[in-house]
Amino acid sequence: MGDRPAATPASVPARLLQGGEEAAYVARLGEILHAARLGPQFPDARRLAAHLGVLAPAVHRGLYPGVEVDLRSGLPTYREWTRAQTDVRIAADQLRQLGDRAALARKAAADPASIHARLLTKYDYYAAIRDVALAPLGEMTVALRRVEPERRRASFHVVLDKLDASGVFVRYTIDLAQQADAWNRQLAVLDDDTTRHTEGFRSLIYQFTSYDAEFTLVRLATLGGLEVERVVKGVVGPIGFPWTRGFDELRPVVAADGFVAMFAVDTAAQDLSADRDNDPFADLLLERLTPEARGEYEEARRRLGYKVFKDRKFVAPRAAVPAVQALCASRNTRNVVYGI
Repeated sequence: MGDRPAATPASVPARLLQGGEEAAYVARLGEILHAARLGPQFPDARRLAAHLGVLAPAVHRGLYPGVEVDLRSGLPTYREWTRAQTDVRIAADQLRQLGDRAALARKAAADPASIHARLLTKYDYYAAIRDVALAPLGEMTVALRRVEPERRRASFHVVLDKLDASGVFVRYTIDLAQQADAWNRQLAVLDDDTTRHTEGFRSLIYQFTSYDAEFTLVRLATLGGLEVERVVKGVVGPIGFPWTRGFDELRPVVAADGFVAMFAVDTAAQDLSADRDNDPFADLLLERLTPEARGEYEEARRRLGYKVFKDRKFVAPRAAVPAVQALCASRNTRNVVYGI
């Protein structure tokens, strides 16, 4: 305990924040998550905030040298999230091994330079985090929506939460239906009133959800026996600070000690009445295609019967809200911008 996890890969640009900068960063992220008012399309904001809390210097009490931030996303690196996850998992066992706190405190008071002072710090750290409910770094649930025995068909609601390879947190919500005899192995298995996903289904979802909602819907729909009604992708991040990378258009806003946090929702669904792009930083797939490819693409969309809606909201310092709104207006979007 206290040693750093394995180093972040060199391919991931990172910065180590320490001392007051570390404390201010973790506190700021907590404020941003609270201000963003994230709905069910996004990863659970309360669990994300609790996970961040484990990384706070006031909680780890100097047992770690700081918090490492992914410069692509403005969020802590993968190893920081997993460090907190590991520490919470072993906390109860560590507390048993450390024994009685009062005895540790007496020994630490008698000799502040002894190992007992550090053991007391560890005890207080593990006691503070033992019961924290953390954000999942990769978790999928499948809930049964309805069964149509006469059609040998079952409908499911799939939720996948994960820390994406790009450093942001993502939630995919997928509504689909499956024909029971469509594959030689089922994607989900019904056990009375419960549902469990097969390993094949898990692998497919993880494979296809590295992309946007429309791509995920189209790829899943190509599998025999699946009808995909809706795919929603909610993203927490990136968060731009003066020292992070990307989104050069926002540099004037984050100059000095500013920040801009982004929360995108990308939906592809059969019940949308029309396409709409209200995301100033993302285009509809149709807009990116060559004229030659558009005909085939439009035919596939008619066959699958879906439309696409993209949106993005922001959190920024109150003084920067007009600048963010002006940037959105310059790209013909009208977005929610919360100021703190």
